Amino acid sequence: MFVTIACILSTTFIFVRIPDTSTFVCRLRMFGVHVGTRLRTDLTAPKCVSFQLSLLYYRAFSQPLQKNNMEDAIRISEDRFRDTYATGFETWAQLYTAAKKTRRLPASCFFTQCTFPLHPTFPRNPSLTDCSGQFIATGYSDWNSSPAQCAHDIHSFRRLAQLNVTSKDPVSVSISKSAQDSCYSSSWFDSSSDYLAILMLAWTYILSARWTELMPAPCSLFYTDSMAKHHGEMTTHGVSQHPLFVDIGPAAPAEVRWWAAILAQGQGWQATMRSSSLSPWSIRVKSCPEFIISPEMTAVPSQGSASTFVEACGYLNRFCIRHNIVDQSHAALASVLLLPHMAGETLRIPSPSFIRHKNPFDDPPDYREVHSPIHWIHDGQLLDRLLTLSCNIRGIRPLLLSVFYEPSIECNAVTPWLQGTLAAIESLTEDDPLIFGRMCMERTPELACIWLGSTIIGLQKRLLQEVKYGQIPLDLHSAVWSGTVQSFIQQPVSQRLVVDGLVDRADECRLLFLCQSDSHTRLPVCQWKPFGKTSKDDVDLEVRVHEHCKGHQLQYQGFAWEFPHGNLSFHAPPQCVPQRQRQSSAQEPRCRFPIVWKALKRQNEVISENATRNVLSWLRSDGCAPREKDMFKHEWMTMSDSEDEEELMVETESIDGVEHSPHVEEWLSSVNQLYKDV
Repeated sequence: MFVTIACILSTTFIFVRIPDTSTFVCRLRMFGVHVGTRLRTDLTAPKCVSFQLSLLYYRAFSQPLQKNNMEDAIRISEDRFRDTYATGFETWAQLYTAAKKTRRLPASCFFTQCTFPLHPTFPRNPSLTDCSGQFIATGYSDWNSSPAQCAHDIHSFRRLAQLNVTSKDPVSVSISKSAQDSCYSSSWFDSSSDYLAILMLAWTYILSARWTELMPAPCSLFYTDSMAKHHGEMTTHGVSQHPLFVDIGPAAPAEVRWWAAILAQGQGWQATMRSSSLSPWSIRVKSCPEFIISPEMTAVPSQGSASTFVEACGYLNRFCIRHNIVDQSHAALASVLLLPHMAGETLRIPSPSFIRHKNPFDDPPDYREVHSPIHWIHDGQLLDRLLTLSCNIRGIRPLLLSVFYEPSIECNAVTPWLQGTLAAIESLTEDDPLIFGRMCMERTPELACIWLGSTIIGLQKRLLQEVKYGQIPLDLHSAVWSGTVQSFIQQPVSQRLVVDGLVDRADECRLLFLCQSDSHTRLPVCQWKPFGKTSKDDVDLEVRVHEHCKGHQLQYQGFAWEFPHGNLSFHAPPQCVPQRQRQSSAQEPRCRFPIVWKALKRQNEVISENATRNVLSWLRSDGCAPREKDMFKHEWMTMSDSEDEEELMVETESIDGVEHSPHVEEWLSSVNQLYKDV
């Protein structure tokens, strides 16, 4: 029976009559093209199926024809590739829906006494190592298996952690109206006035002041000769045409002097250790509007002693209550925590904008006391934990990028997961960093405050670029301290290790790392779990002896800072803080947005290939089992000189002026030949 096929390729319509639609459809699907079918009545044929290949699917024709739709030893099938892409898209489309429901920030964005409870507090007088002018604090984390029904002991082991606690140069700061103004929204906060830039300047001092109290002597915190002007000086000193008046309210001379240093051009203060090493939050204001401090009061001489950490917290606290900007202060702190990550870059912040407010002292005293969170940050040791987080520079990127990790995705399916994820982000957010930031806050509520900071200082584009190339690093310390899952290694071993004589390769990896087996003492650099299973007879002895165990899982036992003379100070984690297990995307409801398929590229699986080779090479570092030899002969497991080079395709011009690759021309030629034969 003949049917009519209508294909839309760009603007070209091709009508052919073929005897077998199933072969034709199969050939289209081999190119990765989704073919929708619809039966309709046609006067010229008993049955007619209309195939519409839109431009979204047309791009898939640029890849070479695959031999079949079956999975080989490593690659996933076409259908599973598309399903994984769809799961990634739908997962992030759901996050987009949640982010659009409200303009306000979620409560998880704001710091509480319970924020990051597993983070060790910043040490007092730690042992420091000088590494080319950078001072490093050293510590060790202890690990073991969680309590399990096990007849074989798994010994605890220790991992090294090193934190950069000084900086060579201050971070440059530029405050101007021309700065990117879409890095945050005024609708996020209670007040319509924007004090974020001023609050960020204040928090850099506060963190640095606490740093000078904790670092080994000699440390110093002092004001410089650079000061912001005061209202009383306007008649005797020239000011710019558009100064910004900052109302600090009734204030003692010491408080006024502090604000004069905070709002100064250049460097109004400095925090140093051993004269040349700076605090990690040191800044130099390259350009900013001229700030004028109200009320009419003259600052004390610059040689007065700088305000202490506690005094500065009190000044900032009063300022925030006066202007109803406590929530903005939380956002400013979240942003400043990421400053050590910006070494060598310029932080650009929009200029403040003030709207006349009511007299804050119209509010009863108890209202002002309730909205005073700065002191409990100090009393609850939260700030000391945040100092550790901020100095763990190598853990910041893994922390932020963990939002793209999905525990259910296997190493050979990473490419479609990330393709679908990025397609949803690009098509739905339309390059709006505010929406993308809110989506990430919804995805990982335990990191919402850090994503708030990264949104404000504009890290999104760089992070998305890294995800595009599969560059998602892993840091076990930042993972456990934040309560997030960054790797399959953190997940529990299956309750039944052996099923039908087989063991999951992911469970093999977990047990080998837990046992610190030879060649498996280091953490796998690939966080995506390996696919497939291994025969029980082929697994290592360290795995086989745990066949009947239940409850094994990597467990953090605490952290010890290194102090002079080799002394260690151990910090045990709270016992009541469970690690949050992210819900699998497969269990989430379907989204209402149509899937955008234009980013699906089956021909480019470099990310899956690299992940697969990394994790399987780690697992089989001492050789593979006989049953796995065919898998390790796969092209993904062998390196070649041209592997990382992209295939260049010579494009030719079609009759309708549209550029087609040779593969598309070949397909069009075969269709034309088929038409002639029919």
